[in-house]
Amino acid sequence: MNVEALYKSDGAQIKPSPAIGFLNILLTIIWWAGWAFMALFTLVSLYTILAFLGVKAVQNSFEVTTPFMAFISSVSVVVVAAVFLIIVHQLREICRTLVTGDPFVPENANRLRVIWIAAAAGELLRLASTFIISWISKTADGASIHATDLRVYVWFMVLALIILAEVFREGARLRQEQKLTV
Repeated sequence: MNVEALYKSDGAQIKPSPAIGFLNILLTIIWWAGWAFMALFTLVSLYTILAFLGVKAVQNSFEVTTPFMAFISSVSVVVVAAVFLIIVHQLREICRTLVTGDPFVPENANRLRVIWIAAAAGELLRLASTFIISWISKTADGASIHATDLRVYVWFMVLALIILAEVFREGARLRQEQKLTV
């Protein structure tokens, strides 16, 4: 197999694959949908704050849950949406380097690091909010605390992202060394 066609060194611009264009469009749609989702649950959080402030019409609208439970739930969704937007933003930046044909830059290793930290923090916050909601439900209903579900696949994804971040870091270092070699 001849690899010269894969690695052009004469400065010619490599045409990005159609998949990269599709990913850019998909990530842009997901980006704006994430902002809409965050705005919606921010409004829900503000609505629950009105119930805390004693607005009777708002307090009467809570039949199934309490305003406090709705507030905790909506704030946890806003935090998850923020983590989601951080991850999508970093993925969009990585896609931009793919379009230019230069994915092994040190910034992408840092972007992957931000993604795994955001995923781990988001999962920890999800576990904490699940525990808090379960604890509040227990004290309100007198029932037992529901066990929070530990999602092992999320932690394997975080581990895979840690490894990929280090692969990108090493790839960028080797590429820099190769540029300096005569």
